[in-house]
Amino acid sequence: MKKQKAALGGTLKQEFKKDLELFEYFLVLINHSSPIRNVELMWAEDLELFDPGEKPRVNTCDALVQIAQISQQSGGGEVAGRTSPSPSTLFCDLVHGFGSHEEQTCGRSDRPAKERCRTSGCSQVYPCHVGLTDIAVPVICEDKYLGTLFSGQVLTQPPSPQGFAQVRSALDGQPHIDMARLEEAYYRVPVVTTAQLAEMVRMLEVFARYLANAWKRLEIMSEFQRVRERELALDRRQLAEMMLAGQMSNGPDNNVEALHALANSVGLERLPDRVLILRLQTAMQNSQEPIAPRREAERAAAIGNHLALARVAHMVEDRCQNWPNTLATVITPGEICIFTAQKSRTNGHERMLLDEMAQALLRTARGQGLAMARVGISSTHAQSTELLRAYHEASSALDSGHSTINWFEALPSRQQQPTQSLGKVLKALQLADILAVNAAVQEFLAAAAPAAATIAQLQQARGLLTWACEHLAREMASLGSNGVLVNLAKDRAVQIIVGSPSSFAMAEAFRSFVEQLRVQMVQLFSQRDEKIVSETQRLVRELGPEKVTIQDIAHDLKLSAGHLGRVYSRTSGHTLEEYLIRQRLEMARRLLLDPRLHVSEVADRCGFCNPAYFASVFKKYMHCTPRAYASEPQRWSGFENPAHELERAG
Repeated sequence: MKKQKAALGGTLKQEFKKDLELFEYFLVLINHSSPIRNVELMWAEDLELFDPGEKPRVNTCDALVQIAQISQQSGGGEVAGRTSPSPSTLFCDLVHGFGSHEEQTCGRSDRPAKERCRTSGCSQVYPCHVGLTDIAVPVICEDKYLGTLFSGQVLTQPPSPQGFAQVRSALDGQPHIDMARLEEAYYRVPVVTTAQLAEMVRMLEVFARYLANAWKRLEIMSEFQRVRERELALDRRQLAEMMLAGQMSNGPDNNVEALHALANSVGLERLPDRVLILRLQTAMQNSQEPIAPRREAERAAAIGNHLALARVAHMVEDRCQNWPNTLATVITPGEICIFTAQKSRTNGHERMLLDEMAQALLRTARGQGLAMARVGISSTHAQSTELLRAYHEASSALDSGHSTINWFEALPSRQQQPTQSLGKVLKALQLADILAVNAAVQEFLAAAAPAAATIAQLQQARGLLTWACEHLAREMASLGSNGVLVNLAKDRAVQIIVGSPSSFAMAEAFRSFVEQLRVQMVQLFSQRDEKIVSETQRLVRELGPEKVTIQDIAHDLKLSAGHLGRVYSRTSGHTLEEYLIRQRLEMARRLLLDPRLHVSEVADRCGFCNPAYFASVFKKYMHCTPRAYASEPQRWSGFENPAHELERAG
């Protein structure tokens, strides 16, 4: 079994198309020097060289038009306008209507010739469907058919009235052809000898070999590129393993020098000094609900989750290759370790760059449906021997933090209390509970208050409150709040805190900022509830009110049935059971207008368990029986909400 050839990548395809520019000039030279003109190269349909919008052919007409445009742009003067760029092509252009009728005319002889070239691998000299002579030469690279070179049609005998009579007979029933113009063009078709015909075949075969060799050269380059990419992937993996081994030294093994050499080979200018961990979690892994006993569905979902994790891992690795001094490797399924070294002016600038990198990684994961992705970031480690410790720091930040981006902070023991209190503020904000938010803010401000009203103590409090505002703004933006409004509120609060002469004014600015964040979260929850309602109604429409149940909707939305019912009732003003009943009754109203359907059939089609229950619910809302509505539908036109409790549908 032969080894499958490497497919050409996008860059190599463009390189091959550049080789075709020489072919276009070759076509122009033939058009000016050879009696056989209008050479055309038609590619194989399965070559995948061209995009869907591009023409899979190159011909003399296109080359002449392109050369004429270049000539005009360079001041070479205008080319006299013709219906066809080459006079020898006018006959064929008139026959196939300038391409609009090619299938029922020229294609009748060209398609079989092309197929003969593909199967036999030999050049073909054959008469076209109107009696002119044509040449077809295959372009083949190691048994791979690339395309066919066609020459322009010629005559081997001088044109004559008898010859045109045969042409007219062959084209009978083609109303698009102007016979007067065709006859004039017929007498201008080139006449060639047998020697000229054989020479043209040899010329086309030479260029067919050139195209095949160009394709082979690019296949070799493509295979080399793939091998090189595999080697780089292995080198990156080896480098990551060496950095995580934590056993490097300058001893006899000289591991540090080997590490630097390996880093240079994969394109790193210097060794990383930080570690980020991207932890991915699928919806199935995050679900706390019992799994239904549908083994096939479970296995399909598990396979889908594994594929999603692998796809995101590849995307993250590719993205990290585009960042300077950065590489990524998969530690376990769902956990990706990123090593990086940022070129920054200050610590604040470095933190901003790392935050942007983490946000980009999260967007990549969320773009593939992994909304539970989180990032942990270590502190800086100048020595490459400490990168194992950096990995543990990033992992610790993920385990101890609760936000989407978690920084490892080695704070002094005195500052541990306000840091923990700020975590409570963030949790309270995520719940949008005003009482919990106020209590958490009070605890944080008590922990962050300066021990004395000295300049040093106030400055320390300013730094802590400023950091708290930055941290809360970043976390709220990652949760989906309006980033512009959050940043505006943060900037106002920081400006007041930095310029305040007293701790009281700083505390009030921080408390006001947190309250604005709480309002943002309330609005965000409201939008989420509205989206749940709209998605619920969409599912009812798609699945059909007669079939769908509340449990089905809750399962599709990945919510519990109780939570879905509470959200729907709170947001829409009526229960989900009432909405399903109304949708079923609306369907029943339409079906009752069909005289062929009995009431029991309507009840069954609308999802009611029996006709008696259907009649009871119908009368409760319509104040009439189903039979009465079917007899006089114009009299009963609207729903009315009953005052008593709704019964379950179906």
